[in-house]
Amino acid sequence: MADDTVPLSVTADPERRLWTLRAKGAGVGHPVVVGDTVYVSVPGERVAAVDAGTGRVRWCGREVAEVWPPYVAVAGAVVAVPVRRETGRDAFTALDAATGRVRWTRRESALCAVVAVGDSTFVVWNGTSEERGSIAGVDALTGETLWEDEFERIDGLVVRGERVILEAGRLRALHGRSGDEIWSGGEGELLRRAGGPVEDAAVFLCWRGGPYGPKSLVVGASDTGEQLAETRFPVEAQRYIWGHPELVDGGRVLFHRPAGRRVRLLGYAGLDRAELLESWKLGWLQRGSFMRVLCVGDWMYALCWDRRLYTAEVDPRGGLRRLRLRGPYKMTVREPEYLTAGPGYVLASGDDGMAVLRDGRVLWASHTIRPEVLPVPLDGDRFLFRARSRNDKETRLYCADVETGRRVLP
Repeated sequence: MADDTVPLSVTADPERRLWTLRAKGAGVGHPVVVGDTVYVSVPGERVAAVDAGTGRVRWCGREVAEVWPPYVAVAGAVVAVPVRRETGRDAFTALDAATGRVRWTRRESALCAVVAVGDSTFVVWNGTSEERGSIAGVDALTGETLWEDEFERIDGLVVRGERVILEAGRLRALHGRSGDEIWSGGEGELLRRAGGPVEDAAVFLCWRGGPYGPKSLVVGASDTGEQLAETRFPVEAQRYIWGHPELVDGGRVLFHRPAGRRVRLLGYAGLDRAELLESWKLGWLQRGSFMRVLCVGDWMYALCWDRRLYTAEVDPRGGLRRLRLRGPYKMTVREPEYLTAGPGYVLASGDDGMAVLRDGRVLWASHTIRPEVLPVPLDGDRFLFRARSRNDKETRLYCADVETGRRVLP
């Protein structure tokens, strides 16, 4: 087993599946959830693997330098962890997923992101604007470089089965294990479905159209690049659009513009032309403009720059209404700064506390739960957050209940 001398302790409530991880006198890092495992950096520049259901520490690895969350990838029996060296350059350390032992370390390079392709390959690449877009395939078990390639720039990447689809000048697909180009051609910005299930390996989605021309959502075949379907968006629906849309469940697309006052929700499933489902506008008597907008289920939530939160049901008869984050015992979160979508709920957090929302209402609000970074949804019933202890001597990782905010205090 890997060296586990780091003083980690777990306090758990098995019946409710709640737990708290602490490193006595120190702090824990930002959690990354992959399957049923939570990976988290701990003191001594180490990584620990925690069972998401029970909080049990499966292993705590040896020193790997400063871990750079939340970019962690798992390919079969190997966990790839990006780390940052003293030089400021990036590197990768691969750990055994069962024991935490170091399998290999990749030298410092400009490649700063990693994804798993199947159970045997990692693909690492650089998508920054300062350097050319380099990409490489790495054997998951040995760290051996399988292939390398370079493009003018890599603006996006998605994995579909054994294929890696790049947005690099034009759309193109590479075989993850060999690096061979499978197809090349077509334009567009690759899209991910926000908060949705694992996407179909047979298809990919892209957004096409210049800033002033017609725009469309295209479904392509990942093995050939062939266009399978295209949904055109009406010009009048794009008046308030900047950038590409956010895909939400139910075959819907959410549009809003940073620092704008309009939100539009359109449907596209099975249609050649998108249909407007709902449009909301922030009135001129209401201060500010929208900073963050998201849609969960049949409810839309919009946070303004003045920290006011509005919600609306996806219903032609409904409109925006102010949602005050007031919970039991008169606790109120007055200045939310962030919204995070979970499966069926929304986490609203800020310096003065946190609240959980579901179906347009506040389940609870608390002044004592103050995440240091964005909370992380774990499943439909639980979420993770980092926060300082009451004596301010350590940072703990809490697994808390969505419905009540209950957590285990050591």
